[in-house]
Amino acid sequence: MIRALLAAVAISAVGVNIAPVAVAAPYKNCTEARKNGDTNIPSSSDKYGEHLDRDGDGFGCES
Repeated sequence: MIRALLAAVAISAVGVNIAPVAVAAPYKNCTEARKNGDTNIPSSSDKYGEHLDRDGDGFGCES
């Protein structure tokens, strides 16, 4: 039992590296969006921002 406890402590001391999760956010501008291949971004997308939608139709960076 003590060995199992020591093994658990040793494993937890090593730690686990977890890759950071990319946080979806609106693009700064349409130039940035187009560089990533994104156009016609719907308002339901995390990448959409009202500042990207000039005509207010719910689609940003229209092609």
